[in-house]
Amino acid sequence: GNFNSYSEANLRTYSLYRYTQTEFYVQDSWRASRRLSLEFGIRFYSAPATHDIRQFLTTFLPSMYDPKTAAVMYRPGIDPATNRRAAIDPRNGAVAPVTYIGLFVPGSGNYAPGMAIGGKGAPDGLYTTPFSVAPRFGFAYDPQGNGKAAIRGGFGMFYDRPQGNVYSGTVGQPPVSYNPTVSFGNLDTFIQATGVVGPPGVTVVQSAQQPLPMTMNFSLGVQRELGFRSVIDVSYVGSLARHLIIQRNINSIPMYARFDPNNIDSTTRSPLPDNYLRPYLGMGTINMRSFDGTSNYHGLQVSANRRMTNGLQYGVAYTWAKTLGVSNADFGGVSVYFPVRQQNYGPLGYDLRHMLVLNYNWELPALGKKLDNKVVGAVLDNWQLSGITTFMTGTPFTPGFSTSDGQDITGSQEGARSTVIGDPNVPKSQRTFFKNFNTDAFARTPQRSFGNAGIGILRNPAWNNWDISVSKRIPWKGEERYFQLRGEFYNAWNHTQFSGYDTTARFNPAGQQINANFGALTGTRDPRKIQLSLRLMF
Repeated sequence: GNFNSYSEANLRTYSLYRYTQTEFYVQDSWRASRRLSLEFGIRFYSAPATHDIRQFLTTFLPSMYDPKTAAVMYRPGIDPATNRRAAIDPRNGAVAPVTYIGLFVPGSGNYAPGMAIGGKGAPDGLYTTPFSVAPRFGFAYDPQGNGKAAIRGGFGMFYDRPQGNVYSGTVGQPPVSYNPTVSFGNLDTFIQATGVVGPPGVTVVQSAQQPLPMTMNFSLGVQRELGFRSVIDVSYVGSLARHLIIQRNINSIPMYARFDPNNIDSTTRSPLPDNYLRPYLGMGTINMRSFDGTSNYHGLQVSANRRMTNGLQYGVAYTWAKTLGVSNADFGGVSVYFPVRQQNYGPLGYDLRHMLVLNYNWELPALGKKLDNKVVGAVLDNWQLSGITTFMTGTPFTPGFSTSDGQDITGSQEGARSTVIGDPNVPKSQRTFFKNFNTDAFARTPQRSFGNAGIGILRNPAWNNWDISVSKRIPWKGEERYFQLRGEFYNAWNHTQFSGYDTTARFNPAGQQINANFGALTGTRDPRKIQLSLRLMF
């Protein structure tokens, strides 16, 4: 019944979320002339933050933090009675088990300095939102007045409330709930034990007035009828996203803090645990979510479409675009030591520079009907071929690295990137299965450096895919009832579609790259899949 350690939350927290959102708008359509139409609109948003009626949401308020009230942490030291490493109360030299190093001395102060509860010291929803206004405008112009061409454009602002999991991790943290640990106890007595806690690592939302996440969409395009029931569309399309939710650790240790001789644990000759080095002592990691992320999309979009005529319909769409931003998704972590624009801005993980998509639907000629031959018609008539063919460039990535000796490169809580010493790209003609980019262009980042590799400097493999469907309609007792025999072929030609590379270099202490697989292909997309069906339609 003896145990080394036991930990359990002192309270189970279940939140009940509520919000009331109100929107209203004004819109007007004006046909200025026979050739020009205008659209005007404006939308208003009142979207307050969600709140928890049980008041279990928590956040950190720097203005409330007072280091004088923070609980005292046990320090590493030597037990004079045993001459062994132990936890020492720095106030009076009292000795505790070595596992208590870095934990709070019971009753020595505030276990969550600076933390506040939504509705008790912080806004109900942890943050507030302003009343927001979103104008929209659009136009359509027929330059020739014959309905065969059109110039269209528009601009609009669109707001939305953050997704609900903006609060994920903020529920049930100190001071609402604690997770005390009991060390070296027994099942007969652990219920009576109080346990000890350490500096809490928390996830919080910045408690201030936060603008609603917003996008500004705009476009300008020309559409023209080509004849043959076909239309071509050439457009410039853009989208700017602002006030996206990003996350940064505001309680990160100072840059190079682990290299400072003053931060050495005298009992181990290693750096002290990070919780002794943070600016907000008494708190662990504080991952604060704020509404200051950005992204933007700009694209040239060209499409040509033919309506179903004489049994043939097709569409071709090509996009040349660029998508840049500071984070691939909500709550993406950003640098705490460098300006976000400098360190995190670049091609996003879903940036596809080139994409060509073709779709088609062809009703094959009914030879049996033309030859007036029922036998030929039973075999060759009522067939339909359709499909989607896609060609696209690969997504961006930034090669990383590791070391065989495990050296601390930055002495900080932010890791280092690779050091680029040459052009990492190689011509397509020189690529092999095992070498798809210039692996010699990367070097081991020296200590006290964060590397110089940019965001998304290389691309994963390009992709092309053919999905084809073949079906035959078999009439049965009239036209209203029929069987449909259908075969669907995904990746119809079953050619290998590579999906990624080994993107992590590994360096030994001499700076030699020792990962033989670095730069090699490592994954594939799905092989061919075939789906067959027979349906009775009536």
